Amino acid sequence: MRLESAVVRDHAKDQWIGILGRLAPSLEAALARLGRHVPCPVHGGRDGFRVFRDVNQTGGGICNTCGSFRDGFSLLMWANGWPFREALESVARDLRLETGGAWTAPKPRSNPQPAQRRDQAGAEDSLRRVWEQTIDPTASRAEPLRRYLLRRGIEPMPDPGVVRFHPGLGYYEKLEGQERPIRVEIYPAMIARVVDSQARPVALHRTYLTADGRKAPVESPKKLMTPCGPIQGGAIRLFPAGPEMGVTEGIETALAVRQRTEMPVWAAVSAALLERWEPPTGTRLVVIWADLDRSGKGQAAASALRDRLLAEGLQPVTCLQGQSRMAPRGSTGQTFGGSSCGLLPDHFHPLTACRAGGFICLEKRYALSSAARYKHRLRHAPRSSHVFRSVL
Repeated sequence: MRLESAVVRDHAKDQWIGILGRLAPSLEAALARLGRHVPCPVHGGRDGFRVFRDVNQTGGGICNTCGSFRDGFSLLMWANGWPFREALESVARDLRLETGGAWTAPKPRSNPQPAQRRDQAGAEDSLRRVWEQTIDPTASRAEPLRRYLLRRGIEPMPDPGVVRFHPGLGYYEKLEGQERPIRVEIYPAMIARVVDSQARPVALHRTYLTADGRKAPVESPKKLMTPCGPIQGGAIRLFPAGPEMGVTEGIETALAVRQRTEMPVWAAVSAALLERWEPPTGTRLVVIWADLDRSGKGQAAASALRDRLLAEGLQPVTCLQGQSRMAPRGSTGQTFGGSSCGLLPDHFHPLTACRAGGFICLEKRYALSSAARYKHRLRHAPRSSHVFRSVL
């Protein structure tokens, strides 16, 4: 007989703490501190994850970066990388339920608003309140944002429907001995809207600034507000999608690539979300402009995304920031920093020829019908050597 999720869910109610502890040991720290923040079991950090206080009834939890998981099944799928069927069968086995027996459906019961729904409503209110307090990047009071972008060689202002300026946003930190984060300062900030894979707004990304357009002198100048829904697969959609488009981790890198190549680029916010990014329908070629950081997370996320897109039938191209001497040993890396676009072989994508960017293309050969068009754009683009200066 088919395994019914409703039946397994009903049997798991009031037993989720034990189930999660046995099936996902990475959640043990959070299960030991119900409702308290601990490092994320997926991508680390300091205090970005917690399980809900009613976790024993629902099995739910939330990560400030990855999103909210309303029940134990979705939490196990995220923590262990399982498909739903594997999570369902694993819980059934843990509960010693017989998949071949005659099961009865759970009895209807009153269901008061669970904690995660209250959390989601609170997150939506916070996101809406901050967004309503922002102003257009071209407004006279948004000078700190314009200076911040100009320091990175980014001249065109981003779409005000996606990126805006907050004149004074509270910065919160959890100090030693404090149970909750407290406001320690107020800074101007760049605010960017994050949407899920279905283009529904789910979070806001904050970059705290100083009045003269620098990153604020705080431990974490870039933060993601608590999402009001699942964020995996989403991104900051800076430009309309196209059949050929790029994806980066950060907003600044995306804007710089756009200015240099005119290709539509989205920012996935972090390495963890870059790995889970979902391209829009109709996109055939994806250029992954990856961060080459010391931890290796940026390159690993780009590699994982590339493999997945390739398996899905798309044409992914990975480009790393850095110099040729930083290319992994044994890779097919080739740097185009300093190359003349007119001398590029036809089988190399001209998007990787950013002379000022120092990007390394990890793809050896691939075809692109519109290569000549991009090559023309790069050949006649301004040669401002500082375009990528801040993102290298």
